[in-house]
Amino acid sequence: MMRRTAHEALHDSGRAAAAPPDEWRLFVAIDVGAAAREVLRAAQARCQREGFPLRPVDPAGAHLTLRFLGATDPAHVPALGAALRAVAANQTAFVLHTAAPGVFPNAARARVLWLGLTGPLARLAALQEATEAALLGCGVPRETRPFAPHLTIGRVADTPGPTAARTAALLAALPVVAAPLPVTAIHLLRSTLAPGGARYTTLLTALLRDRA
Repeated sequence: MMRRTAHEALHDSGRAAAAPPDEWRLFVAIDVGAAAREVLRAAQARCQREGFPLRPVDPAGAHLTLRFLGATDPAHVPALGAALRAVAANQTAFVLHTAAPGVFPNAARARVLWLGLTGPLARLAALQEATEAALLGCGVPRETRPFAPHLTIGRVADTPGPTAARTAALLAALPVVAAPLPVTAIHLLRSTLAPGGARYTTLLTALLRDRA
């Protein structure tokens, strides 16, 4: 069975630790595309103008996480790849759109600022569940936390953190832009933690079926 720390945080929460030297830190995700990246950049710029204490993520590496696996033996990558290809072969491409922003866990204790999504979210949930089931077949323990799809804008500084009122004011000020986010493939990625931020390496791309 593949080893995964039981309570390791979701990739986008910024709390996950580095993998041991002989293991890779892996996750399955959807590339967000150019239009959604521009919305992220605009939101980050607005936060900067507002003086909101945010550590922005690099939009170039933005992704929609389907499943964070954590520390994984590289020898399992071929089996994971085969499982993800099987998932993709049974799913049809679709298009989501960016939506209103929000924070985790709440405005009073904001830690992560994110963009929501709209569109065929039931199909996204079905894709995530199929991914979960395929990974379970590879020995990856089932994720117990609910799937909460979002695009991370940045992590909120907590020294000190903003008040609930200030966070609510920022959320109200950020424009809601419906940028398209085509879901055409799922990717198995390796994340390497570095002083300048995480570096991502795509290990596998599995294309979904074309829309009819």
